[in-house]
Amino acid sequence: MSAEKRYVGPAARFFEDFAVGERISTQGRTVTSADGLFWSMFSGDMNPMHVDCEFAAKHGLFGGAFPPGLASIAIASGLMERLGLGAGTALAILEQTIRYKSAVMFGDTIHLGLSVSELKPHPEKPRGTVLFDYQVLKQDQVVAIEGEWRWLFASRV
Repeated sequence: MSAEKRYVGPAARFFEDFAVGERISTQGRTVTSADGLFWSMFSGDMNPMHVDCEFAAKHGLFGGAFPPGLASIAIASGLMERLGLGAGTALAILEQTIRYKSAVMFGDTIHLGLSVSELKPHPEKPRGTVLFDYQVLKQDQVVAIEGEWRWLFASRV
């Protein structure tokens, strides 16, 4: 009886395929008010800064409603998924730090920039951790969000 074959996508990478210092960028995606509404309804985050344009214009810091920060993180996560790097090889996200640097507003186009900063093979099992430094950048290349993202990837062995 043969072992079950693991599905691995055409762009997927194993732990050994990453190199410290490597840079990876995603395509862009425009953040819309519909994104903000869907996120607020899904998460229950009905802060008036995100869902009430009049309130946000009168009392907010940015002159109007803006998407929740975690919605921008979720979009960036989706942009990374679209790269296909972990299709069948990413086993888990182990840790993520988030530092908000500049507001993402509705209508901004964001993309994700990743830099591999650390590779750590597991001492016994066929896998290892990849630490990415990441930046969510707006269309003018202003950093909106930055942090670190630790992923667990399968090894080829």
